[in-house]
Amino acid sequence: MLPYRKFCYWMDRHNFEKAKERLEEDNAPMTQEAQIPCRLLKPSKERGYVVPRAWTGVCQRRVSWYWNSERAEKILIVSNAPLHLPGFKYQILISESDFKPDRLPSSQEITQLMKSEEFRKRKPLIWEKVDGLEKDFYQRWFERHRIEGRFDFEKILTTHSANHVNFLEPRFFVTEENLKVPYSICDSLHICSSCLEFFNILGTEWLVKYVVPCIGAVQFAHLPLNQYFRVETEGL
Repeated sequence: MLPYRKFCYWMDRHNFEKAKERLEEDNAPMTQEAQIPCRLLKPSKERGYVVPRAWTGVCQRRVSWYWNSERAEKILIVSNAPLHLPGFKYQILISESDFKPDRLPSSQEITQLMKSEEFRKRKPLIWEKVDGLEKDFYQRWFERHRIEGRFDFEKILTTHSANHVNFLEPRFFVTEENLKVPYSICDSLHICSSCLEFFNILGTEWLVKYVVPCIGAVQFAHLPLNQYFRVETEGL
């Protein structure tokens, strides 16, 4: 079995149409994803693209950062193999990793992360407008995996935010070849919308980062619970 790898490309509508035409000529058609962006991370999805309306789909609140980012209105192509598109060099490579951080933040350190001005400035208006159904969703996963301690939804929401903060203003990172490399600060059950980091909507300035899939990516993309993936930006 080949190691897990995904190659991702952002482009505007004009360049997307050219890329789509080229791939169809090469007998490499793509499937469209219009509901759940992370679904294209599923190993069995050979090649596909995420249209802008997907970011108002199932995870609308959680992925709303897309609309405040430089990716807004752009289309994302995700492929199991590199695509040789003329004049297009920038790509994101997602691959399996054996990375494990030396430590994760304490409750007090998570509180400090939440004081980030960058986070307050950039968070979408609907980020904190949580639907009651979300609580049921997380509680089911919590009980399924029999996590020690009581289910604390407010704590989970806080770690969702703090994890994104660590890719906006990293306090928990490693150094590789003189590069600052931030990483996810908690397990899958306490992470939300990891597609934002996988697809370089958040943390675009870091050439390498280590990302744990959120519960949505575990459920819809069949990524392994709690495993770190290496996300590299190539061609910049």
